[in-house]
Amino acid sequence: MRWIYACFVILLCALIFCEYMADFVVLQKCKWPEIRRKKYVDDPLKAMVIADPHLLGPHRGHWLDKLYREWHMTRSFKAASRLFQPDVVFILGDLFDEGDMVSDKQFQEYVWRYLQMFNLPAGIPLISVVGNHDVGFHYKMHPFFMTRFENYLNYSKVHLYTIKQIHFVVINSMAMEGDNCLFCAEAESALINISSTLHCMQHPHVAECARTRRHPYSQPIIMQHFPTYRISDKACTEREAPEIERFRERYHVLSKDATDMLGQLLKPRLAFAGHSHHYCHNINRLGIDEYTVASFSWRNNVNPSFMLATITPDDYAVFKCKMLPQQFVVNSYLAAGLMCLMLLTLRVSKFLKRRSDKNEEEKQRKRQ
Repeated sequence: MRWIYACFVILLCALIFCEYMADFVVLQKCKWPEIRRKKYVDDPLKAMVIADPHLLGPHRGHWLDKLYREWHMTRSFKAASRLFQPDVVFILGDLFDEGDMVSDKQFQEYVWRYLQMFNLPAGIPLISVVGNHDVGFHYKMHPFFMTRFENYLNYSKVHLYTIKQIHFVVINSMAMEGDNCLFCAEAESALINISSTLHCMQHPHVAECARTRRHPYSQPIIMQHFPTYRISDKACTEREAPEIERFRERYHVLSKDATDMLGQLLKPRLAFAGHSHHYCHNINRLGIDEYTVASFSWRNNVNPSFMLATITPDDYAVFKCKMLPQQFVVNSYLAAGLMCLMLLTLRVSKFLKRRSDKNEEEKQRKRQ
C-alpha cells in the first residue's frame, strides 16, 4: 500500500503548489519599474492595470470552466495585490461576459462575485472601466444598462480621476461614435469640460479659471476599453497576438475621428486599453505610448498578463507582468499523474516478478 500513499502525496503536493503557491512563485519575477527622472521619485504612483476578466454569466460556458478559471483569476489577483501593494487598480472593461444580457438580480450577483474576486484592502481604489460586454456595443447601449453599471461600479461615461497629482481620463469607448446619440453627446460634452479643467490647471491665472480647483497640472493618461485607432497589431513594437487581423473602426478600435478628438481635447501622454485580449505596445496615432493589456482570464488567453505602471507628474515606466500560464498547471498535473503511473507500473512489475518467481519455485518442487 505504500505506493498508494506515495501517489497521494505526489498529487496532494501538485494540488497545493498549482492552486495555492504557483502564482506567488511566477509573480516573483515581476517588479515595479523604476522612474528615470528623479524629481518626484520619493512618492510615485503605483498603478496595477488589468483588462478583460470576462466573468462568465448564467448563459454561456460550462459551470466547471467558470469555477476553475475564476478560481485562478482570484488566486492570481490576491497574489499580485499582496506582493505589489498598488496604490490603485484599474480594470479596463469587459468585467463581465454577459453584462448586457442579464436581469437586474443576476447583475447584482455578478457584481458581488466581481467585487469578491477583486477585493482590495481598505484605501486602495478599484476603478472599473466600462466595456462592450458590460453594457453592449454602441448600437445596444441603453439607459438601463448604463445607469445600472454606474450605480454599482461608479464610472459608465467619461470621468476625470486624480490620484497623487496624476490625472486619468476614464472613457466609455462605445460612446465615442461621434453620431450625436444621447451617450455620445454626453461623452463629448464631458470631454470638453475635462479639457477646460486641464487647461485651467495649466493656466490657473487666466480669468475664466478663477473658480477652478487648483490641482497641479500634468498631462493626463487615457484609460479605456478600446485601443485608439490602428490598422492591426502590425503597428505594435511588442505584441503577442497569434494571428494578425485587420481591425475595424468602432468595433476593434476607436475610429480615426474619435482618436483625433481625444488627442486634441486631452493632449495625453500615455494610454492604456484592453479589448483585443492580447498584449501590444505601440506608438499610437497621437504619437504617445499605448499599451493594450492582455486578458486576465485563461478563457481568452492561455498566457495572461497585466501591467505595473510607476507614474509621476512628469514621467512614467511600465512593466508587463506575466501570470501563471494555463499550460504550466496542465503540465504539472500531467507530471504528477505520470509519476503515479510510473509507481503503479513499478508496483505491478514487482508483483508480476514475485508471482513469476513463485510459479518457478512451484515447478521446481514438482520436478523434485
